[in-house]
Amino acid sequence: MSAMLSVERLTRRYGPGCDRCLASTGPAHGTNSCPHCGTVVACADVSFDVEDGEVLGIVGESGSGKSTVAACLAFDQPPTSGQAFLEGFDGDMLSADAAARRRLRNTRIGIVYQTPQQGLALDVTTGGNVGERLLAADWRHVGRIRARASDLLERTEIPIARIDEEPRAFSGGMRQRVQLAKALASRPSLLILDEPTTGLDVSVQARILDLIQGIQREAGVAMVVISHDLGVIRLLTERTLVMKLGRVVEEGLTDQVLEDPQDAYTQLLVNSAL
Repeated sequence: MSAMLSVERLTRRYGPGCDRCLASTGPAHGTNSCPHCGTVVACADVSFDVEDGEVLGIVGESGSGKSTVAACLAFDQPPTSGQAFLEGFDGDMLSADAAARRRLRNTRIGIVYQTPQQGLALDVTTGGNVGERLLAADWRHVGRIRARASDLLERTEIPIARIDEEPRAFSGGMRQRVQLAKALASRPSLLILDEPTTGLDVSVQARILDLIQGIQREAGVAMVVISHDLGVIRLLTERTLVMKLGRVVEEGLTDQVLEDPQDAYTQLLVNSAL
């Protein structure tokens, strides 16, 4: 297998920054806020690879930096430093110009957000939401766009009869499934799932997770799954990174990390989930 995505020393700070930020923050200091300048170090020196077809998990409590990593990879936030290389793209995608980043986002990278409002236009029809991504990926034939949207909605268990309804009328679980259909529309190489089941009822969560598993098996798309829920991480992922206060404190095969955690923080997470 070759690396679909390679991330090197990804760092994102919020604030003016100083030369003591990294040395004064993180798990060893019990804070991600620099005591010298007040800068919040959301993530620092995060490195990992995602192989072609692999599902990587990033887990941690709120404020651990996991969603910041996702935001940087989806071009929603600019990194302070670091690089990321996507198979088939020449050079560091994080330093690419705006047009190249937009092209990658529209064609190669899909994302499902925790909050559907981030990923969907709730006052646009369900088919229109999926079609919007296809138009951005240079699809121009209206018939093909509608056929592709219909196929994706069927695969994500949205009744075709509701293709012309707006997602604002849908339940939370249905909105997440529309997000998934939209994210998959352009057949991306990488799918980022940022807390895709948070806030949903347990039965709805199970349905979404089953759907994600089925799509991954069928399409073989590489995924990065962000979650605070160890059950989600255990079910979906092959390898896992554990983050605390912006740093990776443990990584390895998911089963090994969750069955025999080495870091005290990972042990706390696992014991809290029992």
